[in-house]
Amino acid sequence: MTTLVICVDRSGAIGRATNVPMPVAGWEAVRSLVTDAGLDDPEDASVNCLLESLRVARDLRDEREESVVAVVSAESDTAVGADRSIASQLDDLVDRYDPRAAIVVVDSAEDERVLPVVESRIPVDSVDRVVVRQARDIESTYYLLKQFLADEQLRSTVLVPIGVALLLLPVLFSQFSAGEAIAGVAGLLGAALLYKGLAIDRF
Repeated sequence: MTTLVICVDRSGAIGRATNVPMPVAGWEAVRSLVTDAGLDDPEDASVNCLLESLRVARDLRDEREESVVAVVSAESDTAVGADRSIASQLDDLVDRYDPRAAIVVVDSAEDERVLPVVESRIPVDSVDRVVVRQARDIESTYYLLKQFLADEQLRSTVLVPIGVALLLLPVLFSQFSAGEAIAGVAGLLGAALLYKGLAIDRF
């Protein structure tokens, strides 16, 4: 059975840059696409995503595993339209190759949102997120914030006290001097963080 290595481009940048009908599948076809996309914009992160897809497919081939490298690129400017066009391209690839599993290669959080669309059609063995070295710190910070906001306990511990403090600031400024208002808010924040940090509510 075949493993499908899929480079996902939800923004549609690859399709627009190359004017090649999607999906594109096969080693030589994707290699040609890399050249076209790279010549159009050498700094586009999509070029790295295409190259990573080829590398993954090559590694699978070296391990004697049958694989097909493919590219899906959105053909609409709207989120729903983009996802539907990618879904249609995935259906085409499934009909052609009947893959047993997929390895999804993405270069951004936006591309990663298409993962449920892929999983609804093919079992996904792995997600390979490509981060350009210069942008690694920015991407890592984004994912750290994403994980932080997904943690309900951290949100209630940190964001709620900060939100309350920000809401109180205008009221305190209207009643007290700036120094007194800031001192009051700082005291409130400190008390809230200590309360949670020392787990006083558990005693």
